[in-house]
Amino acid sequence: MSQSPTPKSDSSSRRRFLLRSSLGASTLLNASVGRVLAGAASSLVVANAANAAATEKLPIPASLIALDPMAPRRLDLYSLHTNEKLNIVYFTHGMYIDENIQALNHLMRDRRANVATSMDRNLYDQLFLIQNAFDHTEPVHILSGYRTPETNAKLRRRSSGVAKNSLHIEGRAVDFYIPGVPVKEVRQAARELQAGGVGVYSKSGFVHVDTGAVRSWGK
Repeated sequence: MSQSPTPKSDSSSRRRFLLRSSLGASTLLNASVGRVLAGAASSLVVANAANAAATEKLPIPASLIALDPMAPRRLDLYSLHTNEKLNIVYFTHGMYIDENIQALNHLMRDRRANVATSMDRNLYDQLFLIQNAFDHTEPVHILSGYRTPETNAKLRRRSSGVAKNSLHIEGRAVDFYIPGVPVKEVRQAARELQAGGVGVYSKSGFVHVDTGAVRSWGK
């Protein structure tokens, strides 16, 4: 027995209903996607603003501006914990040498996490001036350069002397000593630069310098 055909009015109603449902679902989907994208964009703006604030740097100190822009700058470094040595010209003829800066960044890496960052180049210029303040043939012995936030947190749990928001995390600080040179003399040479923070840890035998605000601590 054959079925009777569906009335045209019923078919038209069904098509209109399906069309309205599709349009409604599409509108809801687009609105939902729009909210997600707007939220992501807002988060990105906030993150970028936070990063910009965190990486904002102070004016270049006069002692660094006074450096001869054409003369080569050489650093002789030794990483005490990895036994890596690097004696390298990182600046010459008014330009930093990118591949040599990268080599310095590698030596300055967080050895625990084996992660490197782009260190503040003004920090290398500070080390250059401090190193050349002494008529000494020993390389600068690096104890700590860059630290990941995780490494810094671990060190902070072990010692109250580790700052929560350490400039090591930003690649703007280094702990070091020069064999045969008293740490107080190294500290004095660093302080005379007026180029950032200088701390001396006499009992541990090292000096901290950074590219933050000019300040000093330790005896």
